[in-house]
Amino acid sequence: MAAGMITCSGTRAVRVDPAPEPGPREWLAALEDVVREQVNDPCGADARIVCQVTLATVAAHDDSIEELPDLVGDAMRSRGDWDYRSYGLEPSQRHPVNTVVEILCEFGALDDRLSVTPLAEYARDELGRRVPPPMNADLPAADLLAVLAGLPEEQSWKYAHRWLAMRGYPHAGPLRELLEAAETASPAGRIDALEIVSAYGAPMLWNEVREYRMLGPHARFALAEGSPALADRIRHWVAVDTALADLDRYGAVDARYTLLATGEDDIVAAARECGHPEGDRLLAAIGTDWPAIPTYQLKIALSGRVWRRVQVPANMSLGDLHDVIQVLFDWSGDHLHVFDVAGRQYADPYFDLDGGDEYAYRVNRALPAPKATITYTYDLGDCHRHEITLESIDSAEIAHPVCVGARGDHPLEDYSPDCPEDPVPFDQDAVNDGLRTYAEAEAR
Repeated sequence: MAAGMITCSGTRAVRVDPAPEPGPREWLAALEDVVREQVNDPCGADARIVCQVTLATVAAHDDSIEELPDLVGDAMRSRGDWDYRSYGLEPSQRHPVNTVVEILCEFGALDDRLSVTPLAEYARDELGRRVPPPMNADLPAADLLAVLAGLPEEQSWKYAHRWLAMRGYPHAGPLRELLEAAETASPAGRIDALEIVSAYGAPMLWNEVREYRMLGPHARFALAEGSPALADRIRHWVAVDTALADLDRYGAVDARYTLLATGEDDIVAAARECGHPEGDRLLAAIGTDWPAIPTYQLKIALSGRVWRRVQVPANMSLGDLHDVIQVLFDWSGDHLHVFDVAGRQYADPYFDLDGGDEYAYRVNRALPAPKATITYTYDLGDCHRHEITLESIDSAEIAHPVCVGARGDHPLEDYSPDCPEDPVPFDQDAVNDGLRTYAEAEAR
């Protein structure tokens, strides 16, 4: 797909005929996709880093191929990408380095003698520019934010956590450094810094930056300052800054969804009048003729025998999806819950669980393409684990979530053998009434 040689429709892959001749960029894009898919990193690092370090190590030690897993492991730990979890790896049992070597051979980056080819040199240099640099305690906060702005959110948090640990967190010093650097950072870097400071519990720092030009509106918004009219202007300013971060990291669609979340009737006017210095750039990128919000059809399976099929708007937050799941399975909402997306957890920020804010992360980002899956665990004691799969995407827009299929009765939430209960039968009409009532309450 990356090389344009096949297209996918539903569950079918179709060859493009005549197939184009892939150039170096297409070759590298395909290599990156295969490495991400097939290499299981023991410490959750970007698999492309293992690939880049392996290429560099082979070039430097072409006479020590048998020791390659150990050499790459040493380099990964020196970079800060691997930790104690990498020591238990068995080189003979699908070591990630062995998997990378097989892929590089298949792609022609290594020859039959496992020596580097010109393709390997090209891949090493390009990946060196794309993957995060080695982590060390001397990395300035401004450079850290520049790196974070170019990473997917799931990876940026892991990278930032390592930097904070090296800089002496839980002391407030590293968080102050991030805020100072955020004032002149890109929107994506600034939002990363603000979310890190919020997540690591340093609200006292908001007062220190409330008069800053770029950070001040965020601080005053967090402190709930100002008259109603001023509060609306600040809220719109913060929304524009967040939308700019989404524009740079994810594209125009996500930026539109961020502005839609403000609930304003005239979103464009609100964005233009808030006074953000980059408001015009945002409006030029997202345009004014917005298409309908696609509908995502999800299958949410509690087990093979209990599942629900539901249609939701693509811009629904994970927090709202939690409410939908509660209705679908007749859960009471009395227990904590978490979503797991690509190894990062999202939950209700009110309960101060580790991870991201489920209300700031949307379904279209969590499930980017059909067959993508995430998990939702309800009741962290009994651990009712739901697997959520994106089945299809429809361009038509829906007014509210709709249950279109199901199997199995509603599960028992707190079963006790001393007080046995009969499960409540699933009633699709009642469930859809509940979803409609939920949507009406959210719209008020």
